[in-house]
Amino acid sequence: MSDHLKLVVSNGSCAEADPVPAFMSRSKALDRYRMQVIAAEIWSDWLRGAFRRPEDVAGFFEVRNSTAWNWWNGTTRPTADKVMIATLECPGFLDHLAAVVATDAKRAA
Repeated sequence: MSDHLKLVVSNGSCAEADPVPAFMSRSKALDRYRMQVIAAEIWSDWLRGAFRRPEDVAGFFEVRNSTAWNWWNGTTRPTADKVMIATLECPGFLDHLAAVVATDAKRAA
């Protein structure tokens, strides 16, 4: 077996895929715009609790120091691949995210 990935393309339908769920009212659904707005803040809060300094963040996520500092200060939010790394390699990240989202939802209610 090869160590390379293989891409399999099918023009058929995905029979086992779930149908798209019906939209819920705005009050019951996750406020996606709100998540965009607070994503950098959530990321920054978690980084400050999980790492000692921005240079440690840069080394762990393999980003430039300027990127790590922007995250640290809540100026920018990470790309999806960095969030996936945090999700897979840092067990406390999902707990932090869930707690912040739950608190924010209570605040908004």
